Amino acid sequence: MYCPVCFQNTLKIRSSGVIKLSFNGKSRNTSLFTYNLQKESQDQLEAKLKEKIVDFFSFYSEFANRTPIKTFEAYSGDFVCMNNCKIDMIKTKVSVIGIIYPIATVKQFLKEEGTKWAIEIDVNYT
Repeated sequence: MYCPVCFQNTLKIRSSGVIKLSFNGKSRNTSLFTYNLQKESQDQLEAKLKEKIVDFFSFYSEFANRTPIKTFEAYSGDFVCMNNCKIDMIKTKVSVIGIIYPIATVKQFLKEEGTKWAIEIDVNYT
């Protein structure tokens, strides 16, 4: 991935950190979780993602005037440039979809849980 400072293909995800989820630009305090790529299997990482999606959808399903979910983000600030660039990771959000979580898996989780909680999903990933 490309570093936002030096614009070189030197940005790498750290082996452990925090992932935050956002639905239509909104998130809850409970929409973040830790990951450890060295100690957790792909199934464990996906179980954490699904748990947080279920948590948000169960909360969101209680709203009377729900808008369809049009955007979904799973991002982290736990990236490092191999050129030791000083990256402002508080303001920088780098998506982990396609890095930690396959796009197909994310689509499947959103579709399954949207159906289960009667929430319309209109997220489009290319």
